[in-house]
Amino acid sequence: MTLALRWALATFVVGFVVEGATEGYQFFSAGYLHAAWIGFYYVGLVTTGVGFYLIYRGRHEWTELHRSRVRHGRRLLAAAVGIFVTAGIGVGVVADVTGAPGGATPPLWAVAVVGGLVALALGNFFLSLVMAVLALVGPRGRVLAWAGFAWSLGVAVLAGAVVGERIRSLLGEFVSNPVGLVVGFAPIAFVLSPLFVAYALFAAAYWDAYRHVVAREPRSSPGLPS
Repeated sequence: MTLALRWALATFVVGFVVEGATEGYQFFSAGYLHAAWIGFYYVGLVTTGVGFYLIYRGRHEWTELHRSRVRHGRRLLAAAVGIFVTAGIGVGVVADVTGAPGGATPPLWAVAVVGGLVALALGNFFLSLVMAVLALVGPRGRVLAWAGFAWSLGVAVLAGAVVGERIRSLLGEFVSNPVGLVVGFAPIAFVLSPLFVAYALFAAAYWDAYRHVVAREPRSSPGLPS
């Protein structure tokens, strides 16, 4: 069980590093790529897929070892409602400040609802990562995990505002040009690029958990090299 847990945590860390590197490269390169941004965007889709696959594999291993905690985590309805309400208000404020004039965007309430749902999906994902690691880390790891969640929620609010404001065009492309819809998500991908900070914080938190698991393991037991 300890060996499987170490593999799960190590896989999480590698996934966070891959995904964080992808987002960081998007964030720091978007300003000067100019005409080359489309090719860069498609490469980012591939590396994002690799990073999320590794995170999925780590979560799958962790779930197999901690099914009782997973069942408990699914009861956190109050947290989900809190994320949706908080994010919806934040999306509404951002959209009200940055929205296009003349009715070019949907009504503010629609932007807030759609953006709140987007932020809820992202927030729940990162909250589940916090819940998964809290029991395995020390005080520093807890601070890192919660800081990663707070940062990710802020980015999720910005992404939710962009999706809410563009929902009409995105739905139109979904009906008329599904292939072009991938390119239509490019601005959203760039808005999400600051998540590289959250992934770095989660990588540090999960590495702290890995070190704690290794430290608790008897020296005579087999496992990964420390």
